[in-house]
Amino acid sequence: MTKKAIFIGPAYPYRGGIAAFNENLASSFQNNGWTCKIFTFTQQYPNFLFPGKNQLSTDDSAPNLNIKRAIYSTNPLNWLKITKEIVALEPDLMIVQYWMPFMAPAFGTILRGVKKGYDKVFNVTVVHNFKPHESLIGDKQLGRFIASRTDLMVALSDNVAGDIKNAVPDKAVSRLFHPIYDHYGIKISQREAQEKLDLEPGYKYLLFFGLVRNYKGLDLLLDALALLKSDTRYRLIIAGEFYESEKKYLKQIEDLGISEQLIINNEYILNDAVPYYFCASDIVVLPYRRATQSGVVPIALHFEKPIIATDVGDFGNMIRDKKIGLIASPEPESIADKIDRFLDGQEFELDQFKSVKQSLSWQSFFNNFTTEIEKNGFGHQGTD
Repeated sequence: MTKKAIFIGPAYPYRGGIAAFNENLASSFQNNGWTCKIFTFTQQYPNFLFPGKNQLSTDDSAPNLNIKRAIYSTNPLNWLKITKEIVALEPDLMIVQYWMPFMAPAFGTILRGVKKGYDKVFNVTVVHNFKPHESLIGDKQLGRFIASRTDLMVALSDNVAGDIKNAVPDKAVSRLFHPIYDHYGIKISQREAQEKLDLEPGYKYLLFFGLVRNYKGLDLLLDALALLKSDTRYRLIIAGEFYESEKKYLKQIEDLGISEQLIINNEYILNDAVPYYFCASDIVVLPYRRATQSGVVPIALHFEKPIIATDVGDFGNMIRDKKIGLIASPEPESIADKIDRFLDGQEFELDQFKSVKQSLSWQSFFNNFTTEIEKNGFGHQGTD
């Protein structure tokens, strides 16, 4: 009999890295013969809590998955309704995507309710962040709340695994890797990508990609550009929606006198356009102040682009081990030094990308994931 898996979290038409992860994970289970269904939101955040322009993707096409918009993140009566619906499906496995304490009450209630109604289900929580980027009172309690309602926590970085262990020492935690995002299409030539974006040839293009938030350190990168010793034959592309005031960055750019070196697109980048930005660029820069992992790294790996990243979260281990870029400390002087090295001709062993992409594929992740859940009791729940 075909095994059934239920996935809880963002998915089409919601956008962003967690939605992409959830959809890719469901697809990998589906490709391996499982019957899969994703329960996503009717409302993910109240509008007053959402800093962006739009929570929904307007142009991206729907993936080939069974996705139901059903979860209302702030309505407990809705959570009970969803619980009953999932229990009636009698799933073997339920997988929740967790990235912020705000989601703990809804997800924890659903996890516990399904377990009570159908004790054969095995509950897994994939933890992208256990501690939020901006902490609030009650975060620890909410983290423990969802942990107490799941059979296994899966962390995608050492930092997150450590945060879970510190908060819930007795909880089963498996440390897996963040797979490559390969759903954005094939790599195209740099010339074609630059033409699509109307970029001038003859420059080295640096890429800062994704939502702009304080912890991602764009201001550090801008300060670093003002310190470069290299010539000006480079451009920095900033591609992503600003989740804080763009004005402060524009003022910083003006004060530093680097406006001619910048190309800014303050918009959420749709899936179809993602290949153009990565393929047009020569290197991807992640000047983060702090991080656990980043969905930008798997995209860069897919398009075989080297990375300059600060030594926070798991960035350092990944880049050093795989020899796919340069590591800086989260300070303008160090970031500038690494950019100078790249602009002066630092080369990377691009053959490394082929082996990295194979080892970090979604099929490899599926194999490791199913091994971990079996080691932690999947298939034995609900028996005497």
